[in-house]
Amino acid sequence: MTQTMQDSRSASGRARFFLEKAKECPADARVDFEAFLEASIVFARAAMHRLQARYRRHQNWKVWWDSLLDNPSVTFFRGERDWILKEASPKVGQKIFMASIGPGGAHIPAPGPSRASEFYYFETPDVEATATVETHLIELEKLLIDAEQRFSRE
Repeated sequence: MTQTMQDSRSASGRARFFLEKAKECPADARVDFEAFLEASIVFARAAMHRLQARYRRHQNWKVWWDSLLDNPSVTFFRGERDWILKEASPKVGQKIFMASIGPGGAHIPAPGPSRASEFYYFETPDVEATATVETHLIELEKLLIDAEQRFSRE
């Protein structure tokens, strides 16, 4: 029996679980946020590894797999996961929020973020890291479904 994408114990299900946990982190839980984001990336890449382990002997596997080499989502998860496991924490940008000084030197407090995700980005500061991971995870889930439909029938 094949695992479905909705299976919470599947690698893609775990990736989704940890991404949702990251999204829920308040601004003062940035360490938790970073750990959940990393776990989401690692599990997303593991989903591809598990798929490969199941179907690599299928006669049409290599053509399909090779077609993914330039897929931006596959490339994202491969690169980020490799970096996390072999080098360091993800290469994310961080935004800083500061108070400002008003007329006469008056301190004007800056409204701070309410969620940890508001501090981090991969692409540009206006796109939260969780949004980037989610975009790539949605694409990855489509690829996993496509592979299951192609290769599980035979």
